[in-house]
Amino acid sequence: MRWSIEVTFAEARHLLGTGQAHNRTRAAVERTVPFGLYCYTITVAWYALHGHQPGDVAEHRQRAPWCTTKTDPSPSDMVAKLRRVIIAVRCMPTRPGQPTEQEIRTVQQAWAAASTNAAA
Repeated sequence: MRWSIEVTFAEARHLLGTGQAHNRTRAAVERTVPFGLYCYTITVAWYALHGHQPGDVAEHRQRAPWCTTKTDPSPSDMVAKLRRVIIAVRCMPTRPGQPTEQEIRTVQQAWAAASTNAAA
């Protein structure tokens, strides 16, 4: 069981840079590694809940045909997919969850109508 923990620590160091910060104060040093492991955990949880697609491994095999034994996505696949999703969302003309200009105007008009009705 210890081997999986060691692999997790190595992946967090290699993929996310955990433990490579050049901190000077004791408090900063004590926060850096736990924060990096927290980010690693969030990445794996995000992938399991939202990022996993059944074709991910097949897509990886198309990009790397020499990798014939791959059956599950690796942590580096998870991090790469999260980065691609973040970049795609940032490049979208309107972000999901952000109101459009028309929606903002509709709400402002409703507030204005409500304030004139309340004043009367």
